[in-house]
Amino acid sequence: MHMLTDVAAWEKLVRLGVREWIERKKAQGSIKNIGFSFHGNTEMFLQVLNAYDWDFCQIQYNYMDEHAQAGREGLKAAAEKGIPVIIMEPLRGGKLVDLLPESAKKRIADYPVKRTPAEWAFRWLWDQPEVTCVLSGMNSIEMVEENVRIASEAGCKEFTKEDFELIEQIKEEINREIKVGCTGCGYCMPCPQGIDIPTAFRCYNQMYTENKSSGRFEYAQITALQKDMSDVRKCIECGKCARHCPQHIDIPVKLKEAGKALQPWYFRAGVKAIRLFKFW
Repeated sequence: MHMLTDVAAWEKLVRLGVREWIERKKAQGSIKNIGFSFHGNTEMFLQVLNAYDWDFCQIQYNYMDEHAQAGREGLKAAAEKGIPVIIMEPLRGGKLVDLLPESAKKRIADYPVKRTPAEWAFRWLWDQPEVTCVLSGMNSIEMVEENVRIASEAGCKEFTKEDFELIEQIKEEINREIKVGCTGCGYCMPCPQGIDIPTAFRCYNQMYTENKSSGRFEYAQITALQKDMSDVRKCIECGKCARHCPQHIDIPVKLKEAGKALQPWYFRAGVKAIRLFKFW
């Protein structure tokens, strides 16, 4: 079940008879295992995870998305249910290699253990026993060989304290370009207007740590395909979120900034077109 960003999308499929269809296909031998891929927030992932007796799931996960989308919480929740987890975007589409700041590359080069940026990202994943399989786009035989070698050599719980500190330093270098100092803790939630504040800020920051189109695309992907769209323009400046923010961010002001950056006119037009299909 591809890209279930909203439990309402699964519930629509159920109304259309997907459970019965799955059972027929399994009985015919056409299908052995049923899983779902996911782009959305952690709360929605947990709802989808518990909505059916899944055989596996696939999530976007890497050291920059540790607490975004399904996140570590979602990874562990799936593992606790005995559901294998397939990882997509382990290098964030290559950005954790190609778009690393020079300062981050220098930290990696100066570290006593010599590994490429890609290997550090892969080994961070393989260090977690809940990770079943890691998908990676490969454009050459050399990349295939490197990925196979890393997967063969890497073990669980092998990272040292210093290794984890290096990853945090890399994240700090990447985050120097961020616009909002949001840690994604979620203390600002729930928003009375249904705005997913951490996701809005994460995608806003992504526009400047990666590129503008990727931040906007992810925001559209996560919000526009959900039944109850999380739209930053719904903010009424009640201030409830700001009172609970441990980072003391003026959230209503920053949401306005994020909204202007994330939702240019052509974005809004595209979202309207997408929502005509009513995936839920």
